[in-house]
Amino acid sequence: MMKKNRLLLAMLICLTMVFSNGNSFAANGGAFELTGDVIEYDSVQGIMVAQGNVRLTQDGAVMTGANAQYNTKSKEAFITGGVRYSKDDLSLTAYQVRSFQDNHLIAEGDAVLTKGQNTLHGPQIDYYADRQYALITSGARLDMPDGSMTADQLEAFISEDRAVGAGSVHIVSNARNLDATAQQAVFYGIKGAQDAPGKIVLTGSPRVVQDGNVLTGNTMTIYLDEKALDAQGRTKLIVKPQQ
Repeated sequence: MMKKNRLLLAMLICLTMVFSNGNSFAANGGAFELTGDVIEYDSVQGIMVAQGNVRLTQDGAVMTGANAQYNTKSKEAFITGGVRYSKDDLSLTAYQVRSFQDNHLIAEGDAVLTKGQNTLHGPQIDYYADRQYALITSGARLDMPDGSMTADQLEAFISEDRAVGAGSVHIVSNARNLDATAQQAVFYGIKGAQDAPGKIVLTGSPRVVQDGNVLTGNTMTIYLDEKALDAQGRTKLIVKPQQ
């Protein structure tokens, strides 16, 4: 039976379009609410279609967009039109989002994922809720509290507060008057006073320019809690003459 009017579905059945304890869709058999200007549900095909001011909520997580479709048999969802997902301090926005097996999200069109003080940008972000893992395969950018890092590819291990950039890595920090390049960079965030200070480890012909001084080496480490650098391997320092 098709119903075409504004509906509120509060389902206590094992439909799988619900939010997990992670940060995406998962099949946990709990209740969820779907609202929209128009909702159609084909129980034979197992397809739900919502149009206009779509909002899905579950366990404190919220997904909004202009339109949504979900197949309860294949566990595939497709949400379009200024999509926004949020739970706790993680948010994901994009023009459209696809969900597979209630776990793998593909956000496309100016995708932005924010967790705490760090933000990922890319034309497409793949996010896996069970591993809290995100992947950007082109045009990636990571914004940090005092700078940014761009790379051809970027992996984010969100629960570990760690990110790995590969290919044409470029780090800029105006606060530190720093500009750095390398083929690979590993970012370790600051997770609290009990943890080691945050840092970025550069490899693959790293080169750092700070306050006009140029430092190169095999491996270089930028410490985030202070204006300090470490260099290992064959190191070369060019000091800018004082005026």
